[in-house]
Amino acid sequence: MQRSFSISAVTLLASSLLCGQASAPARLRVAVGEKRVASDNKSREAYNDLAFALCRLARDTGDIADFQKAELAADKSLELSPGNYDARKLLATALIGEHEYERARSLALELNHKVPDDIAGWGLLVDVNIAFGNYTDAERAAQWILDLRRGSTLGFVKAASLRDIFGDPEGAAEFYDEASRRTARSDLDEQSWLLVQEARQVLALGKPERAEDLLKQATSFFPDSQTALTAFAELRNWQEQYVEAAALRERKYQSVSDAGNLYDWAEALDRSGDKQKATTLFQEFEVRAKAAAAKPYNWNLQLIYYYCDRKPDEVAALQLAEREIKARQDWPRIEAYAWSLYRNGRYAEAEKELSKVSSIGVQTPEHLCHASRIAQKTNNLGTVKQNAKKLADAGVRSCPPESVREVALQAGR
Repeated sequence: MQRSFSISAVTLLASSLLCGQASAPARLRVAVGEKRVASDNKSREAYNDLAFALCRLARDTGDIADFQKAELAADKSLELSPGNYDARKLLATALIGEHEYERARSLALELNHKVPDDIAGWGLLVDVNIAFGNYTDAERAAQWILDLRRGSTLGFVKAASLRDIFGDPEGAAEFYDEASRRTARSDLDEQSWLLVQEARQVLALGKPERAEDLLKQATSFFPDSQTALTAFAELRNWQEQYVEAAALRERKYQSVSDAGNLYDWAEALDRSGDKQKATTLFQEFEVRAKAAAAKPYNWNLQLIYYYCDRKPDEVAALQLAEREIKARQDWPRIEAYAWSLYRNGRYAEAEKELSKVSSIGVQTPEHLCHASRIAQKTNNLGTVKQNAKKLADAGVRSCPPESVREVALQAGR
């Protein structure tokens, strides 16, 4: 699989910024859009602007309700002007956010066929192909963006997202930085989002001080950014400041009270030592996640890991993982499937599945820890040593205990 996006040095050194209308952080942008719709409810452009604003807000909050509102606004635009291209692109963006990937893929392919030189259409194809685990196709779509418009911010952003997946945080950080340079300083929520993405890559390189500086810059653009809040929690966890990380996760849950944020808060509390409250929250998470298990937007991956590592139910974990892997074969689902196989004692199968993730280039600490655990069972000591070095180079001191059962055994010794 190709890893080098063909971007010239001249392009990388270009200093031109994208031109655009001055904008405010996401919630104010939505308020402006709603006001315009209220004053001119027969304008497709007004609904398109509102759908765009809601997609920007949803990207920050991660709240499916915001994506659903964006879908409704795009639908209204299409009611007023059937088939209008901008509304259909916004609809595809909202569908991706809602995890309605089949519908989004169909629409993205149709849009790309209709206007093959529109880089936004290629951007949608990057996203849907990543969702389905079609990384070669995603990479091809990203390269098309760069070929069609070498200096585009979108090209750098999509290439960065793939470099992240392919285990190249340094390259991803450079591309996010270049995208930021090419984005209008007045586009506050975009600048904030790009800085957060760069900070996450820098942290993966084991540079927490630089990551903190970037996150502080991000919040100066967008003080109540939920994306930045989550990244700060990840940073505090990396720094082993678990109590503060838990407090940040609680703030995130209070903002968007979905099952995924509840799980993250429970995990943070568990690390901070508040085991009793964590247990209560994990139990609530299980109820809510099971209720959404059959819906497109669900928390099945967290539920798989919950059954693997927190409330041991290996059979339930594997059944859920098998269902997920049939729907999509992106790397997080392959990873969860491999881990559930491991939990069921099917070590050779687990190693085979996890090797697919490794071959993509994924280098997350969780993946390296999983690979080491599985390699120990298959006596692949070379992999264990190799991954231990990678973890140390990234500043990760050790893998977490294998499961709650292991913690209990350690406590009893």
